[in-house]
Amino acid sequence: MDTEVQRTLIHQALTRPVLLGGAERRLAILNWLMVAALIFGVGLHLYTVAIATILGTAGHWALRQAAKFDAQLSEVYIRHLHYQRYYPPRAAITAPPLPVHPAVPKLRKY
Repeated sequence: MDTEVQRTLIHQALTRPVLLGGAERRLAILNWLMVAALIFGVGLHLYTVAIATILGTAGHWALRQAAKFDAQLSEVYIRHLHYQRYYPPRAAITAPPLPVHPAVPKLRKY
């Protein structure tokens, strides 16, 4: 029996996360949508355009830095919101819950 390993090339675009200007696509679109809403919603004034440009540029820079850290940061955060803060150790689902002790013990009075 022949046990030769067969290798298949996978194109890099299939495994790389989708980024827009170096930031996560969803967050970058949301950032620039808020900038457009600020410019056209408040009014097309010079100071509004200046503030929106600064906020858009700084926001996109922050999103790029976050994408350098983790390119799927928003998906991980959204998934994190669905879990509990603490899972107490129990033997079964029907077992009574154990008390959670505080991290800092209380002072005893003698």
